[in-house]
Amino acid sequence: MAPAAVASSDSAVPENYRYDPTVGTIYAPTPAELAQANKGNAVLYPKSAQLESGRIVAAFERSIGDPVGQTIPVYKSDDFGTTWQKLADVASPAQLSDDPAHDRYTSNWTNPYLYVLPQAVGDLAKGTLLMATLVSGDDGWYRDQKNQNPGWTATSDGDRRDLAIALYSSTNEGATWDFVNIIGTGGWSADYGNKFSSGNIHHQQDPVWEPYLMVHNGQLVAYYTDENDWLGHDPNTGVLTQRPDNFTGATPTSGRNPNDTGGQILLHKTWNGRSTTSWSQPVLDASGRFVQGVGYLDRPGMTNVVPTTDGKWILTAEFGVWRVSDNPLRFWDKPNSAPGFHRTGGSPVIIKVPHPTDPTKWSLVFNSGSTGGGVWINESGRSDGEWLYYQTPIAGGYSRNLQYVPQTGRLLILRGTWGNAPITFAQVDIGNSQGTYYSLVNRKTGQVAGTGGKKQDASLTGNQPDVVLEAAGATTAPDTQLWHAVPAADGAVTFLNKAGGRAIGIWTGSAQAGNRLAQWVDEGATDKRWKLVPARDGYVRVESVRGPGLYVTAATAGAPLTIQSNAASDPSSQEWKLVPHTGS
Repeated sequence: MAPAAVASSDSAVPENYRYDPTVGTIYAPTPAELAQANKGNAVLYPKSAQLESGRIVAAFERSIGDPVGQTIPVYKSDDFGTTWQKLADVASPAQLSDDPAHDRYTSNWTNPYLYVLPQAVGDLAKGTLLMATLVSGDDGWYRDQKNQNPGWTATSDGDRRDLAIALYSSTNEGATWDFVNIIGTGGWSADYGNKFSSGNIHHQQDPVWEPYLMVHNGQLVAYYTDENDWLGHDPNTGVLTQRPDNFTGATPTSGRNPNDTGGQILLHKTWNGRSTTSWSQPVLDASGRFVQGVGYLDRPGMTNVVPTTDGKWILTAEFGVWRVSDNPLRFWDKPNSAPGFHRTGGSPVIIKVPHPTDPTKWSLVFNSGSTGGGVWINESGRSDGEWLYYQTPIAGGYSRNLQYVPQTGRLLILRGTWGNAPITFAQVDIGNSQGTYYSLVNRKTGQVAGTGGKKQDASLTGNQPDVVLEAAGATTAPDTQLWHAVPAADGAVTFLNKAGGRAIGIWTGSAQAGNRLAQWVDEGATDKRWKLVPARDGYVRVESVRGPGLYVTAATAGAPLTIQSNAASDPSSQEWKLVPHTGS
């Protein structure tokens, strides 16, 4: 039962949602399954989307079993990311299409990207769930090794043929899927130029990868990574011209085709959604070095595109690609302008997080392979806005997915990584989440618990405990004086700050009398859990779960908050009133 000082129900929070900051598992491969993996790092690349009903769907790579017939698993959560259940397996184009042209695509392999149409696009209705994936034919390297030694097991990538970006749709919230069309095509994957199967006679390395979908000006836009061989692009339109010998060229006795640079570029195509029309010509978005007569070098990948509040668009990709444009279809002639935290590193993800009450405002949230377990947040949403780092309860990963859930106001993070690790998830509060906020008013001083205007984890703002008494309103950041009191099943609560979602915890985590309090990411530890013990006149004492008998204390105005033993001679220093905040 919720303590008397905290509302037992809150209409702003869904009844079937449970706040739990600990890391959970969506899918974990068993040892028996991993023994049947057809490549190294067989479980990877989770992505998610939220439907209009509130359901969240997630998909990821599961390279287990024969490459031919491989599917993309889809899971669902109907409680806003609290629990997950298997929903579907999405088959290959060869299985779902009657068109013989698609017979070559026998595997729905990897790189799923889920997207809910915000409006009708051609034949596709508003609310349709789309998924773009990387499909392929057989893995020639895998097949060669198995033919020579049936007991061989894969420990790295192989050499898949006929790679392509495929589009699927679902009109029943992910339960069943239709194949729509092929967005773009490539050749052999060749394990980054390290393996060439017997069927790859020209030693190609021409895959495509990593689709990203968006609607713009009534058209569906598909961004993706491309390793085909290109002569260059039109400087006025960005349209690319492919080498005529892209799929053939010289036939070396070993190593990669000398006409194949091994580089990759970022491009996009557009489509009006009509079954009678095709995707547009490919348009360059970004590349590394270009050598005339040779082609594009370097390997930027994993396009993400978001709007900014100052009317621009940001494109991010691996290895420092960060371009700002007035037009999301014209990035090819824009310079890189990456902030310091994204000048190196891979697998970036950036999303827009709406403001809870003002649709003209939003923030931007970013993470990548080089940001560790945290995220960078641009609260202004501007292309030139300030970015601040916040910790999360889940470790970094490969293309770690970020999903804003408006019903809870929190981030849902999906993680996959190397070494056949499970697909895991966690939710994290980054401020302005759903539910009642309170001022924590100290009885003795009349002041409130605040943070000195700080929003981030205390380790990032001077590495000192930062929860102190303040005069109400005497701060340039009023939200730092407001706190959720989120109930747990055992009746304890966690205090989460409105400004940055950080929890009140014991500095160093050690529950000893005299220790100060600080704000920190909530990972579910008991140093951030508190029991509200009824006191006099509607006040409560705030007792540490980690240190029973220790209470939050503040004896003088402006004092830091500490935990102390029962103050029988000065009880009002340990008495607090939770006053609901009625503003926005």
